[in-house]
Amino acid sequence: MRKIRALIVDDEINARSLLQHLLGEHCPEVTVVACAEDVRTAVKWINKQPVDMVFLDVEMPNENGFALFDYFNKPTFETVFCTAYSQYAIKAFEVSAVDYVLKPIGISKLKEAVKKVAERLDRVQPPHQIEVLKENLSGSQIRKIGVHIGDGIVFMDLDDIHYFEADGSYTTIHHTGGRDLAVKKIKHFEDLLANDNRFFRIHRSYLVNITQIKKYSKKEGFSVTYDGKNLLPVSREKKEEFENFMQRNNFIS
Repeated sequence: MRKIRALIVDDEINARSLLQHLLGEHCPEVTVVACAEDVRTAVKWINKQPVDMVFLDVEMPNENGFALFDYFNKPTFETVFCTAYSQYAIKAFEVSAVDYVLKPIGISKLKEAVKKVAERLDRVQPPHQIEVLKENLSGSQIRKIGVHIGDGIVFMDLDDIHYFEADGSYTTIHHTGGRDLAVKKIKHFEDLLANDNRFFRIHRSYLVNITQIKKYSKKEGFSVTYDGKNLLPVSREKKEEFENFMQRNNFIS
């Protein structure tokens, strides 16, 4: 089993001690090499003795956790954010493909995050991943989504996505630049965007961005049209719910 060198960054001594105890008890592959009470102390340690991963508190005095990435052009460590943020912010973490654990820290979520890091350690974490998270946290609506395509993560602007199409255990994402095959089922995206008023599952095969619809037709079966050519069916059992959804979000009067 590969040993993972970890640094804990948190301004609260009790939080640092608890996390170190949980890792020692439940994640034997992780060795906590140091703890830091602020970002600048963490930077000094990383520059002196590089680590494999950082458990990073978000809300800290002076500089918040995101400031850590201002000190590194290309971080060579994986990051797991430790946060007590609101539900909206948690969604931003999820769609930005960033690992996080909620405070108070749950053992199962902690073990899951460590497992993900262990699987990714041979690859460098894309700096863009953190930038997307910052962008998603800055507004009232999620802007971009991190999509696992092939062996990497592609960041897509949600406004550019036309619709998601089920393809067995995969999902084809149709967007302004063409289409990509994602290595997740369509249910994954439906759950991820459940609170986003731009997306609705009109059919077992289609999750659509209603802001991109050119026409909604009630003739010869219900359907929506994109760019005047791609016609998608709206299932009869979804028809009323779909119309209510569009009305509720001011897309039809």
